[in-house]
Amino acid sequence: MTQISTIHEALESDHNELDTLVGKTMAAIEAGDAEDAFANLDFFWARLGVHIRAEHLRLFPAVREVAAQSPELENIPEILGVLRVDHDYFMTELGRAVKAMRLVFSFGNEAETLATVRGLLQGVVERLKIHNEIEEQQIYTLTGDAFLEPAATKELLLSIRSELDRYPNRFRYAAAPKIPDREPSGQ
Repeated sequence: MTQISTIHEALESDHNELDTLVGKTMAAIEAGDAEDAFANLDFFWARLGVHIRAEHLRLFPAVREVAAQSPELENIPEILGVLRVDHDYFMTELGRAVKAMRLVFSFGNEAETLATVRGLLQGVVERLKIHNEIEEQQIYTLTGDAFLEPAATKELLLSIRSELDRYPNRFRYAAAPKIPDREPSGQ
């Protein structure tokens, strides 16, 4: 049995945190709580953006290098391209949802807006499930000992954790949903 790399574990754990956040957002929408829905949606959008940034800046270049070393992995750049398209879709749709929620506080239409946001979020969640399976089964697996030297694994893990810890300032200093505790980046 192949051991899951620490990088794989960290990113899959982040997927689970994101699933929890989107669940809280949907619960607030279902409860008709616009204020809580907005706070959770905004935090989910930001957290997913942080996750995507870590993948684009740190993970994808490393995986591309691994793939270049093996003809059996020649499809990896194409898969990474599909994942990037998904990332653009997620950020665009969540941006639309956040914008719609912001308008509720100025113009009302709460029930109608929550229904619209629910639809946007459901589309993101459905696509995210498939997307995460691809990442976890085809991309994160390329960060194991069979592909990376221990020093490269450690360096990549630290750089990914550093990116994952870069929350927007509005979540560090404002009364926003609590940022989950993480291991310090240096470990």
